[in-house]
Amino acid sequence: MKSTLALATAIFFALGVQAAPATSQDCYTVHEGYFAVHPNGQNKGVTLNQHNQVVYGKEGTPIQVKFQACPSLLGNWPNEDIHVGRILVGSSCLTIDNPNSATEPYFANVAACSSNATPSGAQTWTYGTSDDRGVVYWRGPPNSAGHIGYMTFDGTGTPMVSKATRLLKIGCDTQCVNFSIVPQLD
Repeated sequence: MKSTLALATAIFFALGVQAAPATSQDCYTVHEGYFAVHPNGQNKGVTLNQHNQVVYGKEGTPIQVKFQACPSLLGNWPNEDIHVGRILVGSSCLTIDNPNSATEPYFANVAACSSNATPSGAQTWTYGTSDDRGVVYWRGPPNSAGHIGYMTFDGTGTPMVSKATRLLKIGCDTQCVNFSIVPQLD
């Protein structure tokens, strides 16, 4: 019996049949670059303050990110370059501070990732490269439309920030614009 099994196994592999690759539900990187906003059509970076909160218009090093698609989340269309997942800053995740707030604005920080496979709603983002041309949105609070960008004053794309702290305001109650992940800033 052992020799029959050994012979069958040898023939199986001699024919070039391979075991199916293990599939992982862990998030995987699909794009990386600078996390950008778009005042006057330019790509400008955002930075972090001393509390790891996302700010705009303050001195600092623009944050570099990796967008990771998460297969366990609904809405991924890899053949169309539309992904749902999380955004890594180093080994931490871009996170909305107040995801369950009934009112805008929302604010973002960098915090420990909630999961390697299924990020929390506060850490779930969308990224698209085909019809969506590289745009990034936060998926939003529960029961939202799922496309939340940063708030702007007008049609120029200039980000709204809190006056004292320069925290970037996220939301679409007023005008909003998508974020992007770009290889270089203007």
